[in-house]
Amino acid sequence: MPTSPYLYASDLIEVLKKKHASGTYKSMVFYLEACESGSIFEGLLPEGLNIYATTAANAEESSWGTYCPGENPSPPPEFGTCLGDLYSVAWMEDSAIHNLHTETLHQQYQLVKERTFNGNSMYGSHVMQYGDIGISSNNLFLYLGTNPANENFTFVDNNSLKLPSKTAVNQRDADLVHFWDKYLKAPEGSPRKAAAEKQVMEVMSHRMHIDSSVKLIGKLLFGIEKGQEILSSVRPSGEPLVDDWDCLKSLVTTFETHCGSLSQYGMKHMRSFANFCNAGIRREQLADASAHACTSVPSNPWSSLHGGFSA
Repeated sequence: MPTSPYLYASDLIEVLKKKHASGTYKSMVFYLEACESGSIFEGLLPEGLNIYATTAANAEESSWGTYCPGENPSPPPEFGTCLGDLYSVAWMEDSAIHNLHTETLHQQYQLVKERTFNGNSMYGSHVMQYGDIGISSNNLFLYLGTNPANENFTFVDNNSLKLPSKTAVNQRDADLVHFWDKYLKAPEGSPRKAAAEKQVMEVMSHRMHIDSSVKLIGKLLFGIEKGQEILSSVRPSGEPLVDDWDCLKSLVTTFETHCGSLSQYGMKHMRSFANFCNAGIRREQLADASAHACTSVPSNPWSSLHGGFSA
């Protein structure tokens, strides 16, 4: 979620199961935009809940920002940030121009999937679908309504919207794009310039601190060679990220106690902590390794715990 604490997949799935059991919806369509968003449903969302979910990316890749500063077209100067994501922009813009009385969820999924892949895997991600796939035969207006102005629109497969740019920004770097844009626009020698430069340096410092800390912890727990293998290991398709979600929450909190907040950027390392749990690492072991890896925590707001723990 945009603010801490973050929503864990197991908690979301549990809520969805309870909502289905209590009969609070007939059928549900779920659009999920996030890096590694497939991990929220992969191996977790069962059939039979009358839920059809699509995600911006699979369980192991980033999603991509678009309409970013420097792209063509760029956002207005007062918006020094990416205005959307390839996936979200694709399904919202598709919905805005089509007659949703005739377009099905499956037809939109195919168009969004093609557009979000962006013609290559360098600047795009793989849109996924989960749950009760049969719901995708329904027309979109059942869930989104439709614009009366589009009622005469006839849907054909080549109605896919064209991308505004051949490139996109990895969502893990969207904050850097924003802070760098602020730095470039600030007048030379001004307090704004100095403040913007400080922000860029703090963000980079936090990133290096998190990356190096997690890498060192992997080595301390498993050795130099085995450590990197454990950190980057990906489970087969269809299996959930982790078997014990309470373990994952516990290890994340333990790490943050010694090394500071993961923050949004540090979410990229959640798979590593899940792999620690899957390998049988206990909280006490991670606490010891974290204490050795992080003798101090950077004082900048990105690394502090003033916002609370992620879990």
